[in-house]
Amino acid sequence: MGAGFAGLACADRLIQLGHEVVVLESRNRVGGRVWSQPLVPGDDDTVIERGAEFLLDGYDTLHGMLRRFNLTAAPTTMSYYVREPRGTTPPVTAEVVAAAARSLNAAVQAANPHISLRDFLDTHPQFPTESQVLAARAAISWATSETELSVKVLLGAAASVQPLPTARVAGGNQRIATALAAELGDRVRFLSPVVGVHAIDQGVEVRTKDDVLRAERVVLTVPLPLLETLDIQPGLPQTQGDAMARLGRGHAAKLHAPVHPRPAASAVLDVPNRFWCWTATDGSGQVQPVVHCFSGSPGALAGLRVEAGADTWLAALQALRPDLTISAEHALLTTWDDDPWATFAYSSLSVAARPGDEELIRLPHGRIHIAGEHTAGEWAGLMEGALRSGLRAAEEMHHREGSALTG
Repeated sequence: MGAGFAGLACADRLIQLGHEVVVLESRNRVGGRVWSQPLVPGDDDTVIERGAEFLLDGYDTLHGMLRRFNLTAAPTTMSYYVREPRGTTPPVTAEVVAAAARSLNAAVQAANPHISLRDFLDTHPQFPTESQVLAARAAISWATSETELSVKVLLGAAASVQPLPTARVAGGNQRIATALAAELGDRVRFLSPVVGVHAIDQGVEVRTKDDVLRAERVVLTVPLPLLETLDIQPGLPQTQGDAMARLGRGHAAKLHAPVHPRPAASAVLDVPNRFWCWTATDGSGQVQPVVHCFSGSPGALAGLRVEAGADTWLAALQALRPDLTISAEHALLTTWDDDPWATFAYSSLSVAARPGDEELIRLPHGRIHIAGEHTAGEWAGLMEGALRSGLRAAEEMHHREGSALTG
């Protein structure tokens, strides 16, 4: 259920293990929260990511997919991990922020995970300006307020301030999904939203808006909010539902706009307005004639008046980057919240999380298995996490099915 990265990876692996598979997808495309398209229609030089953007350090599973399908990881030249902070008083450099983060690392390691990032930074006042940057950086990256984020998010890959290389898939990250879907062929059924999953004797009954399918097992790879509202009979155990409820819920938006002439590669963080922007190379080796922006957390989106369109954000971007000649024509604002098959950006580690929640969230429920980025633990919220979760669910299902046959 779901033809995003998790569902496609799961189905692909199940076929390799000898199972018959059907993938039910609500949309008319594959990829889920990974969606690539030209910003300027017909101009492949302007391919953007409406959803997940960067290939980060440790993306071993994703790089394996690239090799398998002869796809290329295109270096971005700028690094996702290093952003020039602007708008602080007094001004501060990325190098000074990185030094402060390293100084705080031991305290973060020892901190109680139920302490919020905001409270932690307030009790370590030796880096007042650097803390502004770290709080903004984490809230943006995790798309959640620093008052709701656990301090432990500073230990994750997304919070790293080291100049590690980053990339995108040449031609668009969605090419991984389309390659997997091509292998699956007509096993992928589009415009087939599932409305109910009910246990029956020796199997599962899956109800779509137009059909009822019966299967031996089902894997649910839909975003967390949709999973929580799905008609599952019998319902998930209370302990599992409570663990899901303790996950953070990220709300984010992206803005892409043409720039002329081609800029240099760059990464700049607007600390007070809580967004960052970048210009990056693509598969051609040239910097795209596009500036990309990302903002996360409800407060940041409200400040940028995202619900009213792109104008406020474009004005803030031009003020932040007077070095760029930005065109409003073809500028595109995208969100996850207004997508009925997503309803949020991705999960995050909240102060409410408890030990063991990761295992509870992904626990099989009879013949119902659960995958998706929200089940990926330290890889939650990332493309790599989605892929890993799908492969994990496939192996889990295969093992349980084999045990049932031999038992």
